[in-house]
Amino acid sequence: MPFVARRPQGIESLRLKHALIHLLACLALLPGVSEAVVGTSAHPLLEMARERALKGGALPRNAPGVSGVREAEHQIEQARVPPDDKCAGSLGATLFADLHANVAGARSGEGDFAGAAAAYRSAHACRPRDPDILAALAGALFDARDYAGARTTIDASLAIDGRAISTNRLAGNIDFVEERWADAIAHFRYVAGGDSDRIMAGYGQLMFWLAQARAGVPKPEFVARTPGTGWPQPLLLYMSGEYTEAELLTPIEEGDGIDNSQPNTSADERLCEALFYVGEAYWARGDPDVARDYFAALVNLKVLYFLEHGLALAEIAKLRAR
Repeated sequence: MPFVARRPQGIESLRLKHALIHLLACLALLPGVSEAVVGTSAHPLLEMARERALKGGALPRNAPGVSGVREAEHQIEQARVPPDDKCAGSLGATLFADLHANVAGARSGEGDFAGAAAAYRSAHACRPRDPDILAALAGALFDARDYAGARTTIDASLAIDGRAISTNRLAGNIDFVEERWADAIAHFRYVAGGDSDRIMAGYGQLMFWLAQARAGVPKPEFVARTPGTGWPQPLLLYMSGEYTEAELLTPIEEGDGIDNSQPNTSADERLCEALFYVGEAYWARGDPDVARDYFAALVNLKVLYFLEHGLALAEIAKLRAR
């Protein structure tokens, strides 16, 4: 989705806002000051998710920039793509793989993860040594809850290129869901320290911190590096104890502001991510029942194309099994 230009917030600006919110909290204790100044909900993110649902609810949406299924399949027909067993040796193998990947992306955006996996398999047949296609297939299998298939496929991708950040990120996600904490910590340490995009590295930092916390490490740490700006920096500040959950509401709401130019960070998208990471923090603190409520609220937002959506579904299934 297109966004209007925005100057990203730096960490100092976020901390200033943090101080101002604490000032409001103090004022709320004075006579005559309304309690409405400061949120009093025990679980502010859940309250926000429920309020947004009552106002119309979230609708399933395609990932930004991904064409619809019909359009993507029409392009396959127009290009006269050969059968899978003949694609790799054809002159247009590279193009044909991209066309299949477009279909996969469109199906994934609509929540048809089994269909997406089938399309990525066709793309893989055209370019069998492409680690990115294998990683995308692993992601679709993960979202389809075929975790054994996702594990085998991501291992095959890592065998071709073990240094790819996106592949290590997905491998870490699979480790996290399977509670292979040492492997998850290793993968997310690599992602957090090695991603050249400091904003994307922030998501690696979040999972690195949570993998430590879920493993029982008393004082989880972040990888030492210059932080990114804007979203998801408030979530890192929450993990480090510099933000309360209630203080996350403001930067989440700013996602729908006219001056937000950061891609894929609308209010619903920020709320989706916040529900997952804060929910995992509750679980790490020994409250899986509250975590499940956060994951359920996340799934109800229907931001199908975010990694956190698939992770939340996996965690819900695991909690139900327990």
